[in-house]
Amino acid sequence: MALLNLLMSPAGLSFDRALVRWTGHSLLNRVFARQAGFAAQPALLLETRGRLSGRKRAAALPWFRIDGKLLIVGSKGGQPTDPAWVGNLRAEPRVSVYIDRKRVVAQARIAQGSERTALWKEVVQRVPVYATYQASTTREIPVVVLEISA
Repeated sequence: MALLNLLMSPAGLSFDRALVRWTGHSLLNRVFARQAGFAAQPALLLETRGRLSGRKRAAALPWFRIDGKLLIVGSKGGQPTDPAWVGNLRAEPRVSVYIDRKRVVAQARIAQGSERTALWKEVVQRVPVYATYQASTTREIPVVVLEISA
């Protein structure tokens, strides 16, 4: 618990973002996975432009490759509002992503309808705690597809 509290502090989150950028691994994601009893997912660093501040914002997130698509999930642990990065990419869907220690540009879009349903089912099979998060909120948790620019 002490490790989780340290990792969730501003300094801990900053350290985790740097760790993901330079190593491709997130200590925070590993701790959450271990506590919830599932395999840790690979991590990426998502860089968005703040919709209010205009400043660069970064978030270390687990990612999934499903049906050839690169996905991230805006769960925020089942809280009633989306994570700030979801609002940022709705305002400006062009993002930078550090994945496997390489920076790429991507276009983000939120999956809708039957595409979201199919992707959500696969995500929940891999990380069952997402179903718990969805059950604890009235919002539909966004499944974001990142389309990498060539």
